[in-house]
Amino acid sequence: MSVAFEPRDGRRSGPIAARWRAGIPSDSAIALLAVALCALIWSVLPIILLSAPPGDNVEQLNWSHAWQWGYFKHPPLPTWLLRAAITVFGPSAGLTYVLAMACVALALILVWLAAREVLAPREALAALLVSTANYYLMGRGSILNHDTAMLPFVALSAWSVLRIARGAGWSMWLVLGLAQAFGLLTKYQMGLTVIANAVALLAAGAHRQPRFLRHVALAAAATLLPLGPHVIWLFDHHFSTFQYAGENLLADVDPEQRLGVGLGFLAQQVVRLAPALLAIALARWFARAISDGAAAAPPDASAAGPNIAAAMLAVLALLPLAGVLVLTVLAGVAAQNHWGATSTLLIPLLLVTRVRLSGSRALASAAAATALCHVGAIVWNVAVWRIDPAPTHRFAARSLAALAQSYWSQHENGPLRYVLGPEWEAGAVALYLPGHPELLPNTGSRIFPRFMRAEIAQCGALVIGRPNQPLVPQIPVLHGEAARATDVTVLAARDSLGRESEVQVARVTPLPGPGCP
Repeated sequence: MSVAFEPRDGRRSGPIAARWRAGIPSDSAIALLAVALCALIWSVLPIILLSAPPGDNVEQLNWSHAWQWGYFKHPPLPTWLLRAAITVFGPSAGLTYVLAMACVALALILVWLAAREVLAPREALAALLVSTANYYLMGRGSILNHDTAMLPFVALSAWSVLRIARGAGWSMWLVLGLAQAFGLLTKYQMGLTVIANAVALLAAGAHRQPRFLRHVALAAAATLLPLGPHVIWLFDHHFSTFQYAGENLLADVDPEQRLGVGLGFLAQQVVRLAPALLAIALARWFARAISDGAAAAPPDASAAGPNIAAAMLAVLALLPLAGVLVLTVLAGVAAQNHWGATSTLLIPLLLVTRVRLSGSRALASAAAATALCHVGAIVWNVAVWRIDPAPTHRFAARSLAALAQSYWSQHENGPLRYVLGPEWEAGAVALYLPGHPELLPNTGSRIFPRFMRAEIAQCGALVIGRPNQPLVPQIPVLHGEAARATDVTVLAARDSLGRESEVQVARVTPLPGPGCP
């Protein structure tokens, strides 16, 4: 017997043809339009405002030169996605923004599907709209990192769990397992979501469903089997991803500081959620103002008693965030603010289930409130660009790349294949060099398990460094190769607003031999 909860009354829309003849767009059309507009706006805005991609985007571009089952810090899936996109469209900063927002868009659609499991159709749309105002999904949505790429798998697993609780069969258990597998191949933080999924299913009584053990075995196999090649890669590369985590994150906070770090992390999540929270508050206020004292819609009968779906949603939305806080306070993990991207994804939906954005004008109110929040975020980003620009706003990477290519052509006859230097500065310039030459690792020799020194000996390399600093110490991994660099020159360029950027460049001359292949 299924322990499913019942859908809300009136959940199903009328026939699509009838709604079309009446000029009423379907819920699916509204959802797709809202998500498409969000993705378009926040893909185009960084193309306009940023003169160089953010550090995480550059890191993915640096890693995308090679297909691997792991990349020094993280599992491989986000880099695979970028590598595949580059194969079709070629490398560009805009491609990274579009790919990141595609992950956001897919996650939002899946959040909407999850919302339909716990809310009436128009309330689910309202939840989708206010969810787009989560700053992780708009202002930071174009950052292509492992947190952004994990968003769809968190949302897909949440939808799967809610469907399973309603009695869905083996196919949804398979979807759940694959969502968890792909999430873990994106970032190990998905493990917190896996725990939340298990707790939510047990809380809903899924263990009393027929064939529960078979379905769990199927989901477990679908989760674990795709991880096999990555596990082999971990053994072959001395568990470099775990070494990175251990060196940079684990046991890094003194016991007396842990509570403060945890509270600071929590405060940052509230700040990132603030636009969505504001959208919910404005939507409620607008709905009341429009109603002008009209009687509120009667509460849904299914909301009168305990709601299994709402309780499950609370577990799915809050347990991953609580897990980060527990790891910080008890284990001394140095929580990073961007971990909240996936940990807060479902919180706006959870809040909508509590504050009840219902009524005939609720959807219009949510749309107006969300639009205001997006406009405010756009104005904020433009103001930062003009008044207090970050390095990504003013680093003239494209112009510096043209100067660097000219410098290389003046001194070398062969192709420019390799670049050495700090990951962001050198990687941002390399993006705009002809052929997108490969930036060889600067923070860990485990990134690319290849014979880097032999390649530099054959082809030479362009060294790019920060100005006003000794050049060779900026290349710690390939220190000996950088020490052979000659003809050190400072290049300077200006962005569209006249702000100057500088880099040092030098060249590592190829050694006598067969030449660059």
